[in-house]
Amino acid sequence: MRVIALSIYPYLCFALFFTLPFDDYFRALPNILLIALAAMFPFVFDTAELKNIVRSTWSWVLVFLGFVVIQAWVLGRFSQDFVVIQKMLLAGALSLLLYPVRDNRTLMHGVIYSSVAAAIYSLVRLVILLNQGASFGFLESAHIIEALLMDRIYLGLLSVLSIIFSYKLLRKEFDPNNGYYLANIILQAAFILFLVSRIAIVVLLLSFVLSLWYRQKRGPQLLFFGGSITLIVALAFVLSNDLRKQFFYNNNPEHQEGLLANTMALEPRMVIWDCALDLVLQQSVAVTGNGFTQTNLDMLNCYESDIDNPIKKAWFLTKKYNVHNQFLDLYLGSGLLAMMLFAAGLIASFFKHRRSLYPSALVMAAVIFLMAENMFHRQIGAYYVGLIWALLMFLPKDKSTEKPEKQE
Repeated sequence: MRVIALSIYPYLCFALFFTLPFDDYFRALPNILLIALAAMFPFVFDTAELKNIVRSTWSWVLVFLGFVVIQAWVLGRFSQDFVVIQKMLLAGALSLLLYPVRDNRTLMHGVIYSSVAAAIYSLVRLVILLNQGASFGFLESAHIIEALLMDRIYLGLLSVLSIIFSYKLLRKEFDPNNGYYLANIILQAAFILFLVSRIAIVVLLLSFVLSLWYRQKRGPQLLFFGGSITLIVALAFVLSNDLRKQFFYNNNPEHQEGLLANTMALEPRMVIWDCALDLVLQQSVAVTGNGFTQTNLDMLNCYESDIDNPIKKAWFLTKKYNVHNQFLDLYLGSGLLAMMLFAAGLIASFFKHRRSLYPSALVMAAVIFLMAENMFHRQIGAYYVGLIWALLMFLPKDKSTEKPEKQE
């Protein structure tokens, strides 16, 4: 049974992350696959590995989850915050279930293939809408954004993870698969620019800068990759009016004030974070927090009182925007200690693997996206947090993480 389980388990993980972007269409499938992984886990997990888990930075995850659950139970808000706490526990459980395949090519291929499928699916739907007479413009056409397979920030996250995994799987020596990985890196970078996903673009550029610190011969690589990125960005700005608007100006004649002013005026997160910081300053939440449900209610009250424009106010109240920053959300929901425990796992993983590009880039990407999104408020976000936890925190310190061992 163990031999059969070991052969099937990686492909169940592949199926889970390949189908995850299609969660809106196959709602139950990821949960079914997760249950299947949990049922097979006892057959693929070697109890001798328990000591490695205890010694890994994943212990921070266990402490963080234990603190949040116990605190919510003691303060009597477990039931009202269960929706969010459930997703935290889902991420923790998934990260443990992925331990047997933490450095497996099949798991990474599941993410890579899903990113390709998501990009193709989104582009096909956009072409269909355009043929039906829809006007193109991510900044002006809500129905075009809705045509995407999932929210733009998660498409950006998926593309960034796909690029990082493709880099990890590249080999210094000749390998026929290298061409596919390079093609995927180019495809995902172009798709990120096409999406006008500023967060993903920032992560992509910072990943390139970070890669320069891990190379001895930086000149040729700087010339090649710098030239490639410059060419892609230049073409994107030439071909995409949306990208030019998003970064340089907007089409509102009343707001031609430059990049910073326009960003502050048009970016919803500027209003959201301003309200979140008001809650931090006005309330004594550092010790116990106010709970995640109450934090969301406080944010709605802030929108009601602080936004003057009635149309903008109605939009924010309708969308019920949460904090859009996982660290701030943990601070407001569970207090300073919960936020510090959550951050400690990422910080410990970074310092443990700081000599290797792959985990360092993964930490950087995770932190930036967590600063722009409440990942634990969405099931798909919880799945990706679980994936990142598993890949980061179970990597042994003395093992090279730049390239995985070739599997036959």
